[in-house]
Amino acid sequence: MEQQTFKSLLNQFSFDDILPEFKALYQQNQPKQVQHANWEAYRSVYQKLQMHDVSESQYAIYLVSRWEGCSPMIDMNCSVYDPKDEDSDYYPVASYSPWSALLGMDIHIDEDVTITLQELTAGLLWEITYYGETEEMIQEHLKKMFK
Repeated sequence: MEQQTFKSLLNQFSFDDILPEFKALYQQNQPKQVQHANWEAYRSVYQKLQMHDVSESQYAIYLVSRWEGCSPMIDMNCSVYDPKDEDSDYYPVASYSPWSALLGMDIHIDEDVTITLQELTAGLLWEITYYGETEEMIQEHLKKMFK
């Protein structure tokens, strides 16, 4: 697979292109809420991300298989790390900020993961909106979680 960034994936696909995969993730992770999901709110976030500035980062996004064998489900197996530091800590994509850095990071996919680019894009959207629809909402949520 050609080297991708989250931003390059957002520019390759419209929200409608990844919506079936996003709905499948939602159904698998939030089956009780899927019928109440506001798809237009997610569309709005997606479109804002498409227009968002990108900044450089030494970090990359790393996707590995889930230990339960749920691949290609991307949530909770997608981390940020420093590819030049073999002792690098891994951070969840869901709580990583700023988004401008996430958008510009190269994506490294473990060799045992089979995933389409649409699934990858949907999964990254799932991750980035896991705690909220904006960076500010996410930071507020994390502050409450770790008080």
